[in-house]
Amino acid sequence: MDGLTLAASVAEIKMALEGGRIEKIQQPEKYELLFSVHSRSGNHRLLISSSSENCRMQLTNEKRPSPIDAPNFLMLLRKHLTGARITSIEQPRHDRIVLIHFEGFTELSDSTSFTLACEIMGRHSNIILIDKDGMILDSIRRVSAGMSSVRLVLPRLKYEFPPMQDKLDPAEMTAEALVNMLMGSERYEKALSNAICGLSPAVAGLMIEHLKAELNCGELCLGEGEYDRLNEPEKCVPLAEAVVNFYDDLLAGRQKPAIVKRGEKSVLLPFTPYGYPAESFERILDAADEFYRQRAEGESVKRRTTSLEKVLTSAISRLERKADKFAFAIGDEAEIERLRLCGELITANMYAIPDRASVAVVENYYTDPPERVRIELDPMLSASDNAQLYYKKYRKAKSARDIALVMHKETLDELEYLRGILASLSECLTDSDFDEVRSELASGGYIRENRRKQQKLPKAKPLSFRSSDGTEILIGKNNIQNDRLTFKESSADDIWLHTKDIHGSHVILRCAGSEPSDEALVEAAQLAAYYSQARNAPSVQVDYTRRRFVKKPNGAKPGMVIYTNQKTIIVSPKASV
Repeated sequence: MDGLTLAASVAEIKMALEGGRIEKIQQPEKYELLFSVHSRSGNHRLLISSSSENCRMQLTNEKRPSPIDAPNFLMLLRKHLTGARITSIEQPRHDRIVLIHFEGFTELSDSTSFTLACEIMGRHSNIILIDKDGMILDSIRRVSAGMSSVRLVLPRLKYEFPPMQDKLDPAEMTAEALVNMLMGSERYEKALSNAICGLSPAVAGLMIEHLKAELNCGELCLGEGEYDRLNEPEKCVPLAEAVVNFYDDLLAGRQKPAIVKRGEKSVLLPFTPYGYPAESFERILDAADEFYRQRAEGESVKRRTTSLEKVLTSAISRLERKADKFAFAIGDEAEIERLRLCGELITANMYAIPDRASVAVVENYYTDPPERVRIELDPMLSASDNAQLYYKKYRKAKSARDIALVMHKETLDELEYLRGILASLSECLTDSDFDEVRSELASGGYIRENRRKQQKLPKAKPLSFRSSDGTEILIGKNNIQNDRLTFKESSADDIWLHTKDIHGSHVILRCAGSEPSDEALVEAAQLAAYYSQARNAPSVQVDYTRRRFVKKPNGAKPGMVIYTNQKTIIVSPKASV
């Protein structure tokens, strides 16, 4: 959470919590605190996290479990702050430090005060309890001399702010002061980040794009690759004025927070920028709850997916080696037939082969004209026994080849199946998706079944899209979803699509028996191509047919089907319609 988003969150926190009393304090995670506060506006939960990845400070609607054993810092907070009243909350210079001031009582019931310094600064984040004299009582993360040469955070030391940068306070800056800071800078987003407290370059870039679209002013954003210096005041003034007005609206709560999609990543912002896919919210707490819920779920799935990837890649490597061995065992069919031929030629020329001969030169009457063939013999065996020896070698080689052919095909089929599951892992978006893949692997014996009682997760849903004409398009994200979508959640008259001879998702185009429009069919085929192993190909063949013509053979693995009456369309993969 950067300083801009933190400022919006603090404004919301101040309105809800100032004057409230602390009723309960929890520490759900190692670097995370949850305060239950009762104020005039009702009961609220304040979440403060100093974790490196998810540092933030927000009101939340989520409940968190407490650990069985309370950490020492939590016990200290409960001792001094339970029952205390929040007198004020401030964010100095709107940077990434928030001070919560409390009024409480000592063990002798004397009035006293405490301050909780919440430093939301990435890997340097911390939560520090300070007494009325400014001395540190303790912190959630102690910083010793061996960890930092700049500032120590230890009990009984005077609290000092982290080193401050010479930047403008957003609440007090003027357009003139901002112009002076921007003059001579190269890139707008970097210039703003260097000029204003708590503003990161990435968020500054989004802010500029937002202001450009809002004011319809092309001078507010440099094109990609342009580095013109802001060396003329008339170029800086429109930007400076727009930024000052933007901060006024933000701190007054007149901006709507949003979760913004930027490529594969999402960003939490205290405003809804133009030109980006965004989900807007009325309150920052709702946006933050949803954003960090998605992130936690994504991180959970990523961790679990990584473990399965190792299992799958190991199994795939083993099967590849196995397939190579079977391919070698198949051998040369001509060489196997030569063994049979030798046996027959020895039998046919037995009368002409002397005893204890080590070589027989006979005519091969299968060729036209007949050829002379040299056959190695075992001199310890008779001609008849040598013929039987060649027949025995032939039968053994042929039997081994037949078995190797079957096993080679089964290995290649299993190899393709596991490669398909590995590809489907990238489509896992929720824990439910992941658990379906894990269940499939467990049923196939690739991993051990987890017999411990687990939380029952909701049934995973397929991806859902709408074509340009409003027709619903559903896409399975793994083999179990593919089977369920095809045979349980679609009608016989829907259109079923799948990439031709390439592993991919089952796609259903709902059309209730009617003929789908050419536009909807092409868009569904583009999605089928994208959600397949041919995602990066320039063009892909996609088969489509009525769902009634799709069958599942007995004993087939999940996701495996056969189909008839299909037609084929060639499209380019597309991620959305």
